[in-house]
Amino acid sequence: MLETPIPEIIFGVYLFAVLVITVYTLGEFHLLYFFFTPKKKGRIHTNRPVVDVEKLPNVTVQLPMYNERYVAEAVINSCAQLKYPKNKLEIQVIDDSNDETIRIVDQCVEKWLLEGIDIKIVRRDNREGFKAGALRDATPFSKGDFLAIFDADFRPNPDFLYSTIPYFQDENVGVVQGRWGHINRDYSLLTKSQSIFLDMFFMIEQKARSLAGYFLRFNGSGGVWRKKCIEDAGGWSAKTLCEDLDLCIRAQLKNWKIIYDYNVEAPAEVPVNILDFKAQQYRWIKGKAQVIRKLRKEIHSASLPFWKKAHIYFDLYNMFVTPSIIVLAFLSIPITLIQAQTSDFNLILSISSVALINVFILPCFSWLVLRHYNTTKLKTLKELLISIFPFTYMVLGMAVFQFVAVIDGLFSDSATFHRTSKYNIQERKDTWRDKVYSPKEVPFTTYIEGFIAIYAGFGIYIDISSKMYGFLPFHIVLVIAFSYVFISSFKKG
Repeated sequence: MLETPIPEIIFGVYLFAVLVITVYTLGEFHLLYFFFTPKKKGRIHTNRPVVDVEKLPNVTVQLPMYNERYVAEAVINSCAQLKYPKNKLEIQVIDDSNDETIRIVDQCVEKWLLEGIDIKIVRRDNREGFKAGALRDATPFSKGDFLAIFDADFRPNPDFLYSTIPYFQDENVGVVQGRWGHINRDYSLLTKSQSIFLDMFFMIEQKARSLAGYFLRFNGSGGVWRKKCIEDAGGWSAKTLCEDLDLCIRAQLKNWKIIYDYNVEAPAEVPVNILDFKAQQYRWIKGKAQVIRKLRKEIHSASLPFWKKAHIYFDLYNMFVTPSIIVLAFLSIPITLIQAQTSDFNLILSISSVALINVFILPCFSWLVLRHYNTTKLKTLKELLISIFPFTYMVLGMAVFQFVAVIDGLFSDSATFHRTSKYNIQERKDTWRDKVYSPKEVPFTTYIEGFIAIYAGFGIYIDISSKMYGFLPFHIVLVIAFSYVFISSFKKG
């Protein structure tokens, strides 16, 4: 037995990280249960309500944007062509831009005004509150009782409103959320990996929560709000970077219902380079951490069924699986060295190996997602084999950036909004490299990613030289994952 208490401390921290990963895994498999047994549990939603066209309510489509010269025209055009009675449809282009986007928006709006579309531009003197502030300031001037929101990179299908508005015949429905699609899914391995990442949430998690009757998310875009619900829940708040998650939780705590219709797709552009993807993930993760700080007391005191409340916590706190991966990465080498000296901790390692069930999540969820895009199981298998490894490396390689975002969100009140640049990239021949919004600076955390790649490489040497191979596969994957993200950040591709 080693006399120093350091091994006990190391294994204590290690076991806690393993526990976090195991709880996360069990939560995901619990959602899979509802995903696979909706008929057995009687949780299949009824068919979408039918509504008389003459009784359709007034709807305002809100398009918040800031410096989106490459996509502004496309989203305005898509929304102007939505199938809905013209006398009941209003479009608000909420434009906080200070560049060429202003001219593009003005010209596009003028064109649709001549076509008889009720479309207006809402501009502010400053960007106070960023997107949340823009929606907050524009909503009082909206005509509609229902507000459909689309970010600038979205291209809603023409029947989006006809597919969502009928749900609001139920006076308790406050939000209807559609499923995000991807207009540039096949652009690169990075965009393919991101689409799988997003589809895991929309096709599996969000759908399973809907079937189970748990709290759902409004995802910031591709959804419709009842204006009365926004007001009752306290309105848009700029105190977090996830104003959408903040508001939808507050609304559900006040007993408003959110409907998620899996079949209503709202296509959008996913980031085409790793730095824009990092900016997006940082904003989302930090914002979620800020929502935890802001709403934890309200959630804790809410009178809700056990599993419903448990999955609120799971949805919010599952981001802690990322710091746990970083902890395992750093502790793996000391643990290997300890193992080489003593067998006292072998039982602990054997018990903690239960966390390895986590490795089944990515291939299992990926298979379910890819079945949506392929007509046969053979085609699904081929795409899975091509995409699973780049996807795994992307997920693991982003752990440092997400870890920093978690810490920042838990301890910082700053709500500076770092936008994710979009370039209207749809086909492989399209390029973003010459665009004015392309990222120019590599964040400092990138160097930490490079360090972890080297550190894991040293771990491979320790594994082999000590003939302790338990962490060898993990170290190999870490080297590849963090090298991939590190190099891609400098290549900006």
